[in-house]
Amino acid sequence: MVTDPHAALRGLLTGRLRGHERRLRRFTERDWRRYGDLLAGALLVAVRRRFVAGQDRAPVIRFVASARERYDAGGHDVDPVVAEALVWAALGERPAVPDSAAAVVARTVLLLGLLQDEGLTDSERDEILAAAAQAVDASVRSASAENAGTSTQDAERHGE
Repeated sequence: MVTDPHAALRGLLTGRLRGHERRLRRFTERDWRRYGDLLAGALLVAVRRRFVAGQDRAPVIRFVASARERYDAGGHDVDPVVAEALVWAALGERPAVPDSAAAVVARTVLLLGLLQDEGLTDSERDEILAAAAQAVDASVRSASAENAGTSTQDAERHGE
């Protein structure tokens, strides 16, 4: 499907920017949500491949600076505080960063930087995207199960 968020993200990560932009223009609201979830999931996987919880702050700071230098030519598009917070949140060291345009830009730049630094093959990149999709789908299933459980408990409390 032309609007497939997975294909759009893969296009971005493989440097196929025209196809990526074309897909983005055709996204529905649901496609945007899925794309954002996949982007966040891919960043989570990539961050955990590179960094570990409890490590020194310096390597994270250096990485964020390097990614901004490579992908933020003007130095104004990526907020370094947001970018570092995303890395620490992926490692479970800080709370999740709320969704915003600044967070999406930072996630994109960080993910591109992490994957470029690793010099991944196409199949390794696809493995990261597949792991991200599995994590997102598991999270959705878990949230649905929790909501179903809450609805059942509410119905039982109200004698339904």
